[in-house]
Amino acid sequence: MKDSKHWLACLDLSNMDDVLIGYTAFLTSIVKPKTITFFHTIESGPTALEIVEQFPEIDSEEEFLDLIRNELHEKISGHFDDESIEIRIVIKQGKPTDQIIELTNSLEPDLILMGKKIGYAGEGVIPRRILKYVSASVLFIPENSRYSLENILVPVDFSEQSAKAVQTASSLVDGGHVTAQHIYRYRAQFFPYTLSDEEKREVDKKIEKKMKSFQNENGISDSVNFVLTLHKKGKVADEVYNQVVKDQVDFIIVSAKSKKISSIISHDFTDKMVDYAFGIPLLVQKNKERHSKFLRALLGD
Repeated sequence: MKDSKHWLACLDLSNMDDVLIGYTAFLTSIVKPKTITFFHTIESGPTALEIVEQFPEIDSEEEFLDLIRNELHEKISGHFDDESIEIRIVIKQGKPTDQIIELTNSLEPDLILMGKKIGYAGEGVIPRRILKYVSASVLFIPENSRYSLENILVPVDFSEQSAKAVQTASSLVDGGHVTAQHIYRYRAQFFPYTLSDEEKREVDKKIEKKMKSFQNENGISDSVNFVLTLHKKGKVADEVYNQVVKDQVDFIIVSAKSKKISSIISHDFTDKMVDYAFGIPLLVQKNKERHSKFLRALLGD
């Protein structure tokens, strides 16, 4: 994220825009992009017609787009006074999700910033679809985000991707704390057989050994606090949430899915993290080049 030069921030003309714009401006005090593109989609169909009907004095589509552009410019300009950052405003018509994916694949930003409205039914569907079809990292920002990066939590699976997420977290904190949390569980057994205490201790020792190898092989600083969490029941994301509350975490970084994950953090873990109402920003970090190649192969480009 420290090397990200182009950000794409998605606006929807709701109160969420103030949160997203404000947090984006806060991030620029820590990470300095060259360009930020603020993007709004005017949803085609009945929604667009309803908006137009509210402004009978508008005579053309161009006037309507200018009205929206001026509204966005007014919201944005009050937060950015750094002339070294180029601010762009792009407005398109269509389905928001499709337009975000299309513009992302066209502009190839390094980071997408999206508001996350906690508690909205079906809210997780759009983020999951966007995550699937873009190569950029995605930052989800909820309504009550704090302007702080003092404590960052990184769920890790001891993979190369999660090591990069830890390194990103370390680059963002300045005098703060990074916690790497590994969640594991004892292997399932046929009822009524369960692992003995000795067998459980052996599993714990193996996890600790993997943790130390992960630190050494990836040159992870001793300042990073490692937490090994035994998951017994319920949602895996609940274990992350418990750590968030315990450490008063400001920010979560999770690496994108990997096909080479042997731990509990596998397959749909990223989707579950995106769906969960943590109440703090969540960065899904991707290897842009690797995901671009995957998407080209998937879509036949």
